[in-house]
Amino acid sequence: MRLMAPVFAGLLLITEFAIAQITPEEISIETMPERGDNWFIGKTGNGGYIFDASNGEMKGMLSLSRYTPAVTFSPPREEFYAAESYLSRGAHGDRTDIVAIYDYENLSPIAEIEIPNYIARLQVRSHLGLLNNGRHLAVLNMNPGHSVTIVDVEDRIFTHEASTPGCAVIMPVSDNDFLQVCGDGTLQLIQLDLSGFEENRVRSDVFFSVIEDAVFDRVASSSNGWFLVTHSGTIFHVTTDDDEIIISEGWNPRSEAEKNWRPGGRNEIITAHHASGLIYLAMHEGPIDTHHEPGTEIWVLDSNTQRRISKIELSTPANSILVTQEDDPKLLIVDSEGASHVYDAFTLSYERSIQIPGSTAFEDL
Repeated sequence: MRLMAPVFAGLLLITEFAIAQITPEEISIETMPERGDNWFIGKTGNGGYIFDASNGEMKGMLSLSRYTPAVTFSPPREEFYAAESYLSRGAHGDRTDIVAIYDYENLSPIAEIEIPNYIARLQVRSHLGLLNNGRHLAVLNMNPGHSVTIVDVEDRIFTHEASTPGCAVIMPVSDNDFLQVCGDGTLQLIQLDLSGFEENRVRSDVFFSVIEDAVFDRVASSSNGWFLVTHSGTIFHVTTDDDEIIISEGWNPRSEAEKNWRPGGRNEIITAHHASGLIYLAMHEGPIDTHHEPGTEIWVLDSNTQRRISKIELSTPANSILVTQEDDPKLLIVDSEGASHVYDAFTLSYERSIQIPGSTAFEDL
C-alpha cells in the first residue's frame, strides 16, 4: 500500500507531461467563396449540398429540415429561402411549419417566419416559388385541400393565405403574380398587390383532359414563362399579359414509332435552358400510367422548332434532372439508384459523377 502513492504520483506526472506535448487544435471558420458558374444544390433528406458541377467539388451544406419540399436562392440578397416542417418529438408531436432564411456567407439560419402548419411536404421544386419582385415567397399547402401561403421575405412576416381548391404548383410570372395547374384542365392566375395580398384571380379555358392526358405537376421555367408536359409527352408553353393567360398550341416530339414512349420519373422530369430554348425531358417506354417509372433516355427538344434534336441513352434510369442556366450549362441527373451525374448540356458528353448521400433532386444556384 505504501508503494501506491509514489506510483500514482508518477503516473500523474507522466499524464501531465503528455498533455503538455499535445498541440492545441487551431479552429478556423470558413466562409463561402464567391458563387461560381454551374453551382447547384443537391437536395437530400439530410439537407442541401452545394456543389460546383464544373469540377465536382463540394462548397458547403444547408442544414434543412427533412420535411423540406424545396429551397430557392435570391442572388441580390444572397439569401436562401426554404419551407420547412418540424415535429416536436422528431417523428411525432406538435407540428411547426416555417419559412427559414439562411445567409450565403456562412450558410447559417438568420431568420424564420412561422406559417400555417400544412405545407405540402413532397419533394417537388414547384411547391415553392420566389416571385419575380424578389420580395414575396409563395409556399404550396396541402391539408388535404390546396392553398398558398405568401411570405414577405424582406419584412420577415407572414402576409396571408390564399385558398386555391383544386389548383397546385407555383409558377411565378410577371412581377408579383403566379400561375397554377388546376384539376379541371385549366390554369389559374393569381395576382398580388404590392403588399402581397391577392388582388385578382383569373382562370383559363380548358386546354387538357385530366382523364385522357393529364398535365404533370412537374414544370420547367422558360425565359418568359413555363413549359408544361402531359403524360403522353405533349408540350405546352404558357405566359401571361397582365391578366390574360396565353397557352400555346401543344406539340409532341414522339414519332408514330415512338408512341409508347412517355415522360416519367419520381421527382423532376422536365427542365429547360432559358437562353437556348432547349428542353430536357426524361422518357421511358411503357404503357399508360407508368409516369412514375424513371427515364431510360433524356430527350433534348428545341422549343423553337418544336422537334427533338438529340437524346442521351442512360445505363441507369433517371429520376430527376436539372439544367443550369449559364452560357456553358450542365445537365444534372439523379439516377434511380441515387447517384448524381453531370453532362455537358450542349454536347451531351458525360463529365463526372458526384457522390451526394441520399440525393433526390437538384436546385439551381
